Amino acid sequence: MTNEKQKNLKKEINELKNSLNKLNVQKEQWFTQKEGLKKEVYNLISQIKKIKFTKDKDTKEIQKLKETREKYNKEVRGLISKYKKLNEQKKKFLKDKKITFDPAKLLEKIEEMDYKIETEGLTFDKEKKLMIEIKHLKKQLAEAGDVQKVFKELDILSEKINKTKTIADEAHNKLTKQLKQDKTSYDDFLNLTKQINSLKKKQEDSFKKFIDSKNKFSEINKQLKEKLKDAKIIHIEDYMVKHNKQTKVLEEKTKEVEEKLKKKKKLTTEDLLVFQGMDKK
Repeated sequence: MTNEKQKNLKKEINELKNSLNKLNVQKEQWFTQKEGLKKEVYNLISQIKKIKFTKDKDTKEIQKLKETREKYNKEVRGLISKYKKLNEQKKKFLKDKKITFDPAKLLEKIEEMDYKIETEGLTFDKEKKLMIEIKHLKKQLAEAGDVQKVFKELDILSEKINKTKTIADEAHNKLTKQLKQDKTSYDDFLNLTKQINSLKKKQEDSFKKFIDSKNKFSEINKQLKEKLKDAKIIHIEDYMVKHNKQTKVLEEKTKEVEEKLKKKKKLTTEDLLVFQGMDKK
């Protein structure tokens, strides 16, 4: 083989080795990137699982709060309905008995006056005056009859309505807060899902490029092995050509030395070396 062809083959081998090294670096980079993205996706999926667990818990809490709110709102509506009926009954009593005062307020006024007599050091005249007024008010109260009972029932219903409405409002406020929190969790869930989909796409792209680099690496490596095999064959061929050439030269020299020996001519140093080679054979 000519020196030019050997030179070209050596050049091709070096180029293939350089390409192989570059492809190996690229291949490892894409693999590392793919694994990094895989880890990110795993971490985000873990976050989604936590959000889902919390969301499931929140959903149960929301359902419970809705039921509580509905229960007490229904109770409030029932109490208001009773209150309205009783209030109509009160109006009828007041109209039928021509009562223009509120028995509850009248009773409250009587209690205040009694307390004043008991706790304050009033003069005889003032105390007498208050006692007369109390007697008059009690007479009015007695005339009211069953209306007092209706007023008391209305007060009790009003208090029940306020308490029940407070519980319903508390449940509503908690529900509003929980729904807002649930909306935030849902937004986080959607955001994480988008991130995961985006990362998975990048991961697939990295894996595809890794496989492409790996395939190219295998192909170049195959080519390199073929070129190295060619180089080895060329090396053996060159060696055999040189060896055969040297053997032929030696044989010719040997014949010359043998002729000189026959003719008893003087041997040169080179002839002696050839002669020694003949002895070794």
